[in-house]
Amino acid sequence: GNLKKMASVTMLGKPHGILKFMELLIALVCVALLRHYDLHFGGELNMASFRDRYLVGSITIGGMILVTAPLIASYLFGSGDTSYRAPLELVYNILGFALFLTSGGLALDYYHNYKGSMPGNFDAGLSMGSLLIINSFFYLLDAVLAFQNTYGTK
Repeated sequence: GNLKKMASVTMLGKPHGILKFMELLIALVCVALLRHYDLHFGGELNMASFRDRYLVGSITIGGMILVTAPLIASYLFGSGDTSYRAPLELVYNILGFALFLTSGGLALDYYHNYKGSMPGNFDAGLSMGSLLIINSFFYLLDAVLAFQNTYGTK
């Protein structure tokens, strides 16, 4: 009876599921880089711009983890009907694209001209910025798929 409805692992093998998994994985790697190397997103140290840029970057990563993880769970434990989820997912994906692109740009801008005392941070910062931009394009592709699912021909 209900065991069949309990989990649908096959949804993770479809394009949306694969993209969601990759988005989550990249965001978690970025959290690890951010924490381990004490990375930043630029601005003048001890100024509002430094705090603002850090908040944009860290809230983007954490916030999109908090959006993407439940979507993966809804694929696993939800019904096969995605019509209720697709319009909202489209908005999340567009936001994810814009925010990850912005955060990646901020990180790359900062580490491109990095003159800090910790050389490992330079490579880690460029890696994080690059991963953020790569993730933005995963969200863009996911937005295109969500748009097709919502407004495409059936």
